[in-house]
Amino acid sequence: MKTKSTFRGIIGIILVVASLLKLATMWGIMHLSWLENATEEPNVYYFAAAILIFVGLHLIYEGFKGYHANNYITKRLKIVVGIIMVVALLLKLAVMLGILHLSWLENEPSDSLELYLAIFILLYLGCWLIIDGFRSDPGQWLQRPLPLNEDGKRISCSASFGGDEYIYHGELFHGARLVATFGGIRLDLRNADINEDEEIDIRTCFGGVELMVPPTINIEVKSRSFFGGVGNETMKCDDPEVPCLHVIVSNVFGGVTIRN
Repeated sequence: MKTKSTFRGIIGIILVVASLLKLATMWGIMHLSWLENATEEPNVYYFAAAILIFVGLHLIYEGFKGYHANNYITKRLKIVVGIIMVVALLLKLAVMLGILHLSWLENEPSDSLELYLAIFILLYLGCWLIIDGFRSDPGQWLQRPLPLNEDGKRISCSASFGGDEYIYHGELFHGARLVATFGGIRLDLRNADINEDEEIDIRTCFGGVELMVPPTINIEVKSRSFFGGVGNETMKCDDPEVPCLHVIVSNVFGGVTIRN
């Protein structure tokens, strides 16, 4: 597990650094001849297309995995986006190889928005690999005591270049503010005492948050994401009297997972 997660992290870092350097050369911030001429090599297009097809297939796979009533739309959206990506890229490869002739796909990526789109998707994939590899490595998580105030009110947790885990063992929960920057936070509320509606404010920047909640509450998510997203995999409780956690998320190249 550790070797696999480390490999994901290394590949993710390579993709992020290469994407950022390529953007810097395109915008004139830096001048690196080996990157400025990279888009003139056909093999670069084939490599990028193969990676993006992998991303599309992964989205389709994630969409077909088990879903619940409150994340049905998210799952179906992943499938639709994944299918569009795979089909579009296969058509592009067919045009590049001379199998098909479609004028709207025959333009050079360097003369259109295709190159920018590919770079940003690769950048997103790199961030996802870093976060996913980090989460899947148990050795990366440091269990910390709950930062409870004397009045037991809202807690505030932040993690940078590391992973912090906070577990409730019957304590009252009155909301939280979680900030993950180039790191991760895991908040386990499955045994927390939640007897009224509460709010969790989550902000990530090249980081990830994993939120585990009991099945006896409902989750309401509101998010603003720039190359990021929220995966709500919780079961919806039909009892209108149960408490609700209002999760407010702001992601910049980051992700949040909520599960029971």
